[in-house]
Amino acid sequence: MAHHPPHPDARDPHDPPHWPIWPIGIVVPYAGLLAATDASSGILDQVRAGLCGQGWLYCDGSTYSMRAYWELYGVIGKSFGGDTTTFNVPDLRGRFVRGVDGGAGHDADAGARIAQPSSGASGDHVGSCQADALEDHEHACTSTPGSPRMHDDPHVASDPRARNLSLNYLIRYR
Repeated sequence: MAHHPPHPDARDPHDPPHWPIWPIGIVVPYAGLLAATDASSGILDQVRAGLCGQGWLYCDGSTYSMRAYWELYGVIGKSFGGDTTTFNVPDLRGRFVRGVDGGAGHDADAGARIAQPSSGASGDHVGSCQADALEDHEHACTSTPGSPRMHDDPHVASDPRARNLSLNYLIRYR
């Protein structure tokens, strides 16, 4: 039986993975501490430095140098803001993420999406933002004679939203 040498790209399955596993510009949820409300700034600085060393940045709208982070800039450009020498990562704090319509017609208001910050993308493009909206609706209520209270207890909040869970987001920069 002939012995064949291993393929040049073959590696032991127990070897650590080769970078990059994740494409530059991918955004992923992260359950670790990152937000200013999560822990003391000293701890957060350590966590962020560790993540940065592994190729990840916190999606908090921060500004970065185009030269220093050229690979990420080459993918996202100024979609999330920037100027002549800097660009911003997405600011996903307190926001839901949704897919770009891309002309599919699923988002009737895609063309009205705004730039946030003002130097970012608008319309039907990556990085554009849309304010919250609530369609007209009605509540069926009943009242008891002599009672000033309506017998309907809808869930009321300052913004309409689906049930959700708060996580931080990271973006891959290298």
